[in-house]
Amino acid sequence: MSQLLSKRTLASHSGIWMPLAAMTMPIAVYLPPFYGETLGLSLTTVGIIFTLARIWDTVTDPIMGVLIDRVDTRWGRRKPWVAVSLPILMLAAYMLYLPDPQTANGAYLGIWLFVLYIGYTMVGIAHQSWGAELAPTYDERSRLFGWREMFVMVGMTTVLAIPAAVDLFGDGDFADMVGAMGWYIVILIPLMALPLFMFVPDSNARSGASISLKEALSVLVGNRLLRRVLITDLLTGFALAASGALYIFMASYIFELGSHASFALLLFFLSGTLAMPLWMKLAYRIGKTAAIKVSIVYGVIVEVGVYLLAEPGNAVLLWGYTLAFGIAFGAAPALLRSMLADITDLDELESGNKRTAMYYSLLLTTSKLASALSVGITLPLVELGFGFQPGENNSDAALDGLLFTYAIVPAIALALAYLPMIRYPLERDEVARVQNELRQRELA
Repeated sequence: MSQLLSKRTLASHSGIWMPLAAMTMPIAVYLPPFYGETLGLSLTTVGIIFTLARIWDTVTDPIMGVLIDRVDTRWGRRKPWVAVSLPILMLAAYMLYLPDPQTANGAYLGIWLFVLYIGYTMVGIAHQSWGAELAPTYDERSRLFGWREMFVMVGMTTVLAIPAAVDLFGDGDFADMVGAMGWYIVILIPLMALPLFMFVPDSNARSGASISLKEALSVLVGNRLLRRVLITDLLTGFALAASGALYIFMASYIFELGSHASFALLLFFLSGTLAMPLWMKLAYRIGKTAAIKVSIVYGVIVEVGVYLLAEPGNAVLLWGYTLAFGIAFGAAPALLRSMLADITDLDELESGNKRTAMYYSLLLTTSKLASALSVGITLPLVELGFGFQPGENNSDAALDGLLFTYAIVPAIALALAYLPMIRYPLERDEVARVQNELRQRELA
């Protein structure tokens, strides 16, 4: 049996996701209203820019995945890519979170989003494929990606403490909140990268055979298990990102408790962090697929519940809903990434090539596409479809449309995400068989 990864290795490997999550969460929640209300861009313009930037970014993901799988260096296979990406991310975060109001137009937003997503593509693919190769067994992968997800939520929780503190002490405006988050991210990236480079061994998996981008895409498109995981990741990611993009508006205009929003979001990620070990234990007991199904059904119930019960001034319901929905937040991202690692083993058995980065490039693509679609669909829908305008007196119909978009649209996405998980075949016993055959091949 493989030796369990030490907690130091798990923490050192996962810690870089604390600043990465602290960077990407406000992009979905705070930057759209910041560039909209504070800097004067329309919600539709902001939504289109975010969508176009993400869609273009998805073009680069498969290319980057194939490239990362091909390259070996004397410093390792994954560490160099992470090292190159971090200065790019630090620069882009500074420019996006601390813009000059005189120059922060639509082109400025689009350019720096593009730069940030290039850096994020590089680190996301390299780091996640590194993790899949670092943890070799079915349950150990759930453990590693569970640790990753806990650091994701810690990063989101800590960055949310910044606007929460500003709200509490009343010592700054919205631009000050966003700027403080930017400085936090820029400083935290190198601090959390240091243990990763010092204490985590690089992947010793052999490179895959040289493969063209066209051949790589045909492999990915033809993999039915991969399609199932990607569809579920896309839909669960869309549901979470759509709720995130509209949460500030929902708290401010539906519950009329805008001053509670930052603290309530803090509770959302705190509850998600505390619940993550429970989802890991559930996956150990009933399997990854069943645990994801439980989290999806739970999420649908919570979203429909807030749609039926929401009312102005009900702080107990706002806080209770936020805590309840946060519990489901980390399950799907962690377990789907663990399931993809199992798929790469099956691909290696069938093809003879180790193409982990190529596979994780597709999962990163669906995550980005989910984020882009959530902003590109929900913001224009509430503005153009239902007539909602932030900062103005809105009609009852506009507010009803905002609540419907916030709760029911994500609930539908979650319900659809359940379908690809029905009768998913690559469970614990089958993964063990595949890994045993791989070991026998190496010994032969």
